[in-house]
Amino acid sequence: MTPRPFGPYELVDLLGVGGMGEVWRARDTRRDRWVALKVLPEQLNGDREFASRFRRESHVAARLREPHVIPIHDYGEIDGRLYIDMRLVDGRDLGKLLEDGPLPPARAVALLAQVAEALQAAHDDGLVHRDVKPSNVLVTASDFVYVVDFGIARSVGSTSTSLTMTGATVGTLDYMAPERFTNQPLDGRVDVYSLACVLAESVTAQRPFRGTDLPSLLYAHLYTDPPRPSELVPGVPRALDDVVARGMAKRPEDRFDTPGELVAAALAALTAAPAARIEPVAPRAPETTRTPAVVGQPAPVAPPTEIGLVSGDGTHRSVDPLPSPAGSGPPPPGAWVPPGRPGRGRRRGPRAAVTAALTALLVVAGLLAVWLLPRNGDDDASPPAAGGSTASTDADAGADADDRQDEQVPALAASIAVPTAVGEPVPVPPTPGYLAVAPNGRYAYVAHRDEGVVSVLDTTSLEVNATIGIDAGPPQFVTFSPAGDRAYITVYNADYSENAVVFVDTATNLVTDTVEVGLRPFAPAVSSDGRLLYIPLHNEGRVEVLDTATATEVDSYEVPPNPHWIALNDDGTRAYTANHESDVLSVLDLTDDGRVLGTLPAGDSPHSVAVSPDGSRVAVVAFDSSDVHVVDTASEQLVASGPVGLRPQDVTWAPDGRRFYTADVDGGTMSVVTADTLAVTASVPAGESPTSVGVSPDGTRAYVTDLATATVRVFDLTG
Repeated sequence: MTPRPFGPYELVDLLGVGGMGEVWRARDTRRDRWVALKVLPEQLNGDREFASRFRRESHVAARLREPHVIPIHDYGEIDGRLYIDMRLVDGRDLGKLLEDGPLPPARAVALLAQVAEALQAAHDDGLVHRDVKPSNVLVTASDFVYVVDFGIARSVGSTSTSLTMTGATVGTLDYMAPERFTNQPLDGRVDVYSLACVLAESVTAQRPFRGTDLPSLLYAHLYTDPPRPSELVPGVPRALDDVVARGMAKRPEDRFDTPGELVAAALAALTAAPAARIEPVAPRAPETTRTPAVVGQPAPVAPPTEIGLVSGDGTHRSVDPLPSPAGSGPPPPGAWVPPGRPGRGRRRGPRAAVTAALTALLVVAGLLAVWLLPRNGDDDASPPAAGGSTASTDADAGADADDRQDEQVPALAASIAVPTAVGEPVPVPPTPGYLAVAPNGRYAYVAHRDEGVVSVLDTTSLEVNATIGIDAGPPQFVTFSPAGDRAYITVYNADYSENAVVFVDTATNLVTDTVEVGLRPFAPAVSSDGRLLYIPLHNEGRVEVLDTATATEVDSYEVPPNPHWIALNDDGTRAYTANHESDVLSVLDLTDDGRVLGTLPAGDSPHSVAVSPDGSRVAVVAFDSSDVHVVDTASEQLVASGPVGLRPQDVTWAPDGRRFYTADVDGGTMSVVTADTLAVTASVPAGESPTSVGVSPDGTRAYVTDLATATVRVFDLTG
């Protein structure tokens, strides 16, 4: 259709219509970006009380920085119509998903755990959603959740007449807490009730109550017992009935106090043996009732935009450190070395109940195994040095890396796709030392230390379409938040007088914060919930932890000297640092002040470390011994070592976990390594000095920076 002007926006496609107006796919002509624009009905702007509340609560919602709250770019009034400018999300709402049938209970709880995090963030900021329902829960292809319509879905009037006038659909009534029909004060427990309704519907694909009109639904919420999902769908644990019953208790004081408590109880219900039941609360009629005006939410269905979840499903297991072997001499390869002195954290950041709940679910169900954000980089401090590999293979330790690599290629190599170059190398600004692919795969950030910029590489056009000036100093390494809305760039200069982390809003490519940190910050990592940023400080032997919401330090962990790289498992219980000059991989317990549980041998000068997408293995490449070492996260033991190309500087897993890729700076190659056997199945020419390798979230392409020629080489990984 022909775009229709609306202030600075062009309304292109109508995505949905509901009681609270229209949702459009629109282009913001000021910033040249696609957005989801919600335009509210004209009559609402005539209601001064509503318009004032809309602006006030939109302001609160816009400042929420929880990853699962849909980002609000702008709001206001144009031509007498209130509007909200939101991120355009590629996904389906939960209601659409349930049209295909009920979800497995574990998946349902995993999705609602993310909803609970968004609700809790709003509650902590004094905002109650009031309209939690499946159509307000957007689910991406990787099961990342966004919650929409904070603060605008509130009753406008008090009678069924006003309900009809606003055009609101009765669908919202399916999830409305009993006190919404009365003159009782509202608090966060109305969202707990609605979340319990959505939980029941998610595992049954049936609305909580069968009423189809206002009187029947009002009566059901006030007097009818909650549904019992286990009696409707085989395989739903009976214990989940009790969780729904308590979450949908008629009196707020009989419910869970927070959304996180409800999710925690649901998680326990998925794993617990049959136990004593929670007695449902007897229905209690309120003294008075009134009918609110209810507003609906269109179900947005949008083209791809900046979204994505980048994570693995690392598993938290108890580990008993093994004692060092008796007698003198170094421990055998793969032996666990308890630390001489534990790291000491200065402060502990708060751990929300819902985060713990989601952690437990990942342990039990392993549901959220999706893409792992590439952790790539370069090191200008490690001079080339001759020497053989210390890899624990049958190859001759004195042979050079290329000879040993040839010996490792098995017959199955022919069945594995060999990467092929896509077009000519892409020219970029000088000194492209490090590249990270955004979670949505549609662009990559490249750090250029000598130029003092980060370039933005469009992965569709294969052209640099923007550069971001980094005034704090030479940019070194980049990582993205799980949702992709932020990038974090470490900065240090030649004499280490400038040391910082720069926060960038990826929607605008603008620097939002600059935080001074310790000496020589290397390749950082973000927690899976996006709340914490872990920065290895090469020259201080510690890891600094920043709160991403406040851009302040909240913790500090001591590690062996010269940590280059850090990688986290998805549940946030373990971190792994490659300690360059200590020749070890450190394992940190993030649940115990970042205590170093122990170290493992990791070749000569371990440089880059990455956790596999399923969280079962950790790969670390050693720069000077030109090999890779793999650790099993269940036993915390070294299980394999093998040669790769000459001077590997970066390692990145394929999303399916079957192989990983290394950037071999002195070998001029990208090595393709089979994860199970560590066989190098291909050694692809990748320029004169390949310093980092990033892989697209779908595993089809690799992007390799060539420091010497100022290019990025693109490879098709499908053959």
